[in-house]
Amino acid sequence: MKAFLEPYYSGSHRSFADSVIKMFPGEFVLFTLPGRHWKWRMHGAAVSLARQVMDSGIDFTDIIATSLIDLALLRSIITPKLPECRYTVYFHENQLCYPWSQNDKDPTERKDLHYGFMNFTTALTADRVIFNSKYNMNSFFGALGPFLKAFPDENLDGSIAGIIAKSEVVYPGFEPVNVKREQNGVPVILWNHRWEYDKNPDEFFNSLFMLKDKGIKFRVAVAGEERTRAPEIFAKAKDKLKNEIISWGYLESRNDYFELLGKCDILPVTAHHEFFGISVLEAASAGVIPLLPLRLSYPELFPQNVFSEFYYDEGGLTQALINAIVNRGMFDTGKISERACKFRTDEVLRSLNGSF
Repeated sequence: MKAFLEPYYSGSHRSFADSVIKMFPGEFVLFTLPGRHWKWRMHGAAVSLARQVMDSGIDFTDIIATSLIDLALLRSIITPKLPECRYTVYFHENQLCYPWSQNDKDPTERKDLHYGFMNFTTALTADRVIFNSKYNMNSFFGALGPFLKAFPDENLDGSIAGIIAKSEVVYPGFEPVNVKREQNGVPVILWNHRWEYDKNPDEFFNSLFMLKDKGIKFRVAVAGEERTRAPEIFAKAKDKLKNEIISWGYLESRNDYFELLGKCDILPVTAHHEFFGISVLEAASAGVIPLLPLRLSYPELFPQNVFSEFYYDEGGLTQALINAIVNRGMFDTGKISERACKFRTDEVLRSLNGSF
């Protein structure tokens, strides 16, 4: 029997955990903590989840834990009871490459280096290391050497080769959206990301403001999870675009969200952080045209040599939006959906069970 430990059971983390349990029925027992207080989860989740595992009374042979956990601490607690257990870590993200908010003082004060170091020790002590994209893996190892060399001595970067040797990529997958599309005379532009700084909502909405100032007709649908401190641009956009809005706010019902995707035409993506991109794939599977920056994980999802029309240069989103609005008929929505569906859960998770 295998244990799946998710210390941040929310959003894409929750979707992945549920997909694994569904994909391999009877093979995993799921242990979770609520998806909040990520910094505290990295410190304390190992203790709480180790207690859950040991209290279950099950002699697990394998444990898979996701990346917001201190695996070294978890392993030290569980090993006396389960000395033969093997450990896999699944990196949804890595703290060495996660962008900081401009309002967060921690980077300049260098308070939070230990979260990156915890990712290092987690990978070091795991038997297997899995990343959710090539971008995530490559960015982690690209940053890890300079990060470790910044410390005063010990030459810890000598451990990197061993971690690379036990690392691989398994995409988390997603469930494609099968919905009837509406034919819109005026295009509907979609935001379906978290309402947070790392998704770069300022660039998204400022481009819409420019479209409106130019007299270009469009509608806008704003979905995605709203956190307690949404960036100020959302309030500004809700007022300035009040005549263009067809939907505003998080949709609790997945069916309502899927129906909304069927009403949308274009998804401009502005993120500074994306280690995989479930929201982009969901929209694309429903036939929504993605406009993407040439960075992060997006070239893995939609290779530039095949989907060059999706990509815009830095600072070129507004013009890309205008081109997409004018030339909507030139985009093959069937081809877009077909490519997105190559990342469906039942296609990409088959290799996960062999990673133990």
